[in-house]
Amino acid sequence: MQKLFNADILDIFAVEQGFVYSCKEKLANGSEAVAFYHYNQESDVFNKISVPSYIHFKFGECIYDVARILGNFVTCDVVNLTPNTKAVCYPDGTLKVIGSAGEIVTEARVEYLENPACSPAVNGADLWFVVPDSNAIINYSVKHNRIEFRVGSAKDKTFTHPTSVAVYDNKLFICNAYSYKIRTIDLSNYKVADYCLFNEPVFKYFKVKGTEYAVLQSGVYSL
Repeated sequence: MQKLFNADILDIFAVEQGFVYSCKEKLANGSEAVAFYHYNQESDVFNKISVPSYIHFKFGECIYDVARILGNFVTCDVVNLTPNTKAVCYPDGTLKVIGSAGEIVTEARVEYLENPACSPAVNGADLWFVVPDSNAIINYSVKHNRIEFRVGSAKDKTFTHPTSVAVYDNKLFICNAYSYKIRTIDLSNYKVADYCLFNEPVFKYFKVKGTEYAVLQSGVYSL
């Protein structure tokens, strides 16, 4: 495991050759600003990027329409729901489906036990979410605007304050801040297993061309 950097991260997501992230930085006058970076894992180089470049990496085409409509385009997670639509989710459970022209197709609030769902991951036509304050993972139907399936519960310790979920090789990879673990759910039989154990909270996990990354309390690491 190798530490790549530490920053006050607001957002981080995988791209074709590495990842892009936004973070808070202190200016010379003591005030704070948001900065945007791209990491190329092939050349092992970090480059500061412009706001339009960050938006293009995150949303693709119609970047200015998306930014204008959403307003806050930094703290949301974005996944490709279909070839023509993207699902945009905020930490408060607000879900917006964006069409190919940058328009909002549908909008909903996703919750379980009155706690917001966040960090969407696509699986077929549905989305998986974590619900941190309910210790649960849910499968949500965008078409029917309802929860179809749930793993874990507020009283259960299978997941302990899960913060993000990702899908790889027909498995869910769930980061658990309170148990310091990444756990998996095999989607063929829904069995839960441990994948990684750390010495500190883990908040996000993703892969880029076989390279694994984890966002821990102390920074971003390649595994």
